[in-house]
Amino acid sequence: MIADNDIHVRERDLDGRPLFVVDGMFRPDFVRMLFEVLNRQGFTRSDYDTDATKGVRHWKHEFSLDDLTSNPFLRTWHDHVVAKTNELFPGGKLALRRVHINNHPYGDLQHAHVDWVPGVTALYFANTHWDENWHGETIFYDGGGEAYYAVAPKPGRILIFAGDVLHRGGVPSRTCFESRLSVAFKFSADA
Repeated sequence: MIADNDIHVRERDLDGRPLFVVDGMFRPDFVRMLFEVLNRQGFTRSDYDTDATKGVRHWKHEFSLDDLTSNPFLRTWHDHVVAKTNELFPGGKLALRRVHINNHPYGDLQHAHVDWVPGVTALYFANTHWDENWHGETIFYDGGGEAYYAVAPKPGRILIFAGDVLHRGGVPSRTCFESRLSVAFKFSADA
């Protein structure tokens, strides 16, 4: 399930805050099996990016943290994402507060937002294949609100970043006929 010695972590700096791009943590067969499980969850149009954009709802599935850890397959995935997040953000006590799947089809509208403050987000990209012409990059903004980094939704990739970093999810292009699935693990940070 877990890749053998193929984990590659790249660190980027965003106004003095780290952004980690983690590739190769999970083997392709695990990524495929996990996608099948995640893609079959019940999605509701119940999430939004900011209070100001409450009228623009997004498809999501909210996990119960207990259900996530009681299933051995999902627990393995959960435990590795949580462990890597704690490894890369060792400064404070992180407490996992929320895990949800974002389901972004072509034509969706995403707004820039922050997550849990103070906190950390680990964003897992669940699709088993992603063509570069499908776009869907996650955009990160600098302190001045200007787009600064774009990170492609490579299958099995995890982005780990401070919850107060302004970002927005990417929307697939017109050439993409499947939804872009990402799973957000949101941690609060207690000093």
